[in-house]
Amino acid sequence: MPLPYNDITAVTVNDIVPELVDNYYKVSPPFVLVFKGETVKPFPGGNQIQQPIQYAPLKAGPFAPGGTFDISYVNTDTAMTFNVKYYYANVTIQGTQLPINRGSNAIMSFVEEKMINGSQALAQALAQDLYGDGQGTVTSQIALDGLLAAYDDGTNYPSYGGLSRAAVGSGANNGINGYYLNVGGPLAIPTLQKAYGQATLGNKQPNLLATTQLVYNSLYAKMVPAQRVMDTNSDLFSIGFQALRFNNQRLVVDQYCPAGYLFLMNTDFLNAHISEQELFSFGFTGFKELPNSVDASGQLCMAGNIVVSAPRLGGILAGIVA
Repeated sequence: MPLPYNDITAVTVNDIVPELVDNYYKVSPPFVLVFKGETVKPFPGGNQIQQPIQYAPLKAGPFAPGGTFDISYVNTDTAMTFNVKYYYANVTIQGTQLPINRGSNAIMSFVEEKMINGSQALAQALAQDLYGDGQGTVTSQIALDGLLAAYDDGTNYPSYGGLSRAAVGSGANNGINGYYLNVGGPLAIPTLQKAYGQATLGNKQPNLLATTQLVYNSLYAKMVPAQRVMDTNSDLFSIGFQALRFNNQRLVVDQYCPAGYLFLMNTDFLNAHISEQELFSFGFTGFKELPNSVDASGQLCMAGNIVVSAPRLGGILAGIVA
């Protein structure tokens, strides 16, 4: 067999660049906004996360002089409930690597790099399931109650938050119904405008639109020649993301958004409820030595869920062919 080293390589070491470059994980602007911004609500404890909602009006109207009022009691409020969901990322360390990765020859700590990878893996799992349903159709029932179920109009998910959509409203953007449309072809600007208008109530409207790169490119080609507006001032830009503006709202690429979809969201009514318990607030269990081994493993953990308290202020465009 050939000799593994020659005159030079036998006496010269490699120059390792002291920086590990990620070539796997993708980026999700909505995840950053929902899980790391002002939309995070601490979850102090309880069997479920309960979101009260108003779904009916009180009696009101004209009355004639000498007439009587309708003073019958009216139920106006109910609540959506969401189970606490649990996520983890596992980090296992081979103990036999510890005496090797040390001293001046250890350019980087492989344990630190594994921990960074673990935090990225946990974020990826949450970013992916943000676009799921948590009802066992697209994603497991133990996954987040995601946007697919939240912004549906009852077409695919007749209930949300433990409530029957039909029981509290009917039609798109009524009660806890969002706006849902299977486009079944290229996305035209009027179609997007209709969805945006359906999800607008007074001064409340979608303030974040997310889609795939292909759909974004298609919309970019249609919109930019007309307006040439790029967002370089918002909170998204401050964390490294640019956004196209539609009706002066942010339209971004999310690489975890499922193919052929565009989501319209109002982040004022989209909250991540994350446990206040230290371990389950993206905490770490610590490394635990494995039985009959020098290896050890530990887990990063999160407990909570996402809640869309006003689904009628958002929508889903599916089946887009870019």
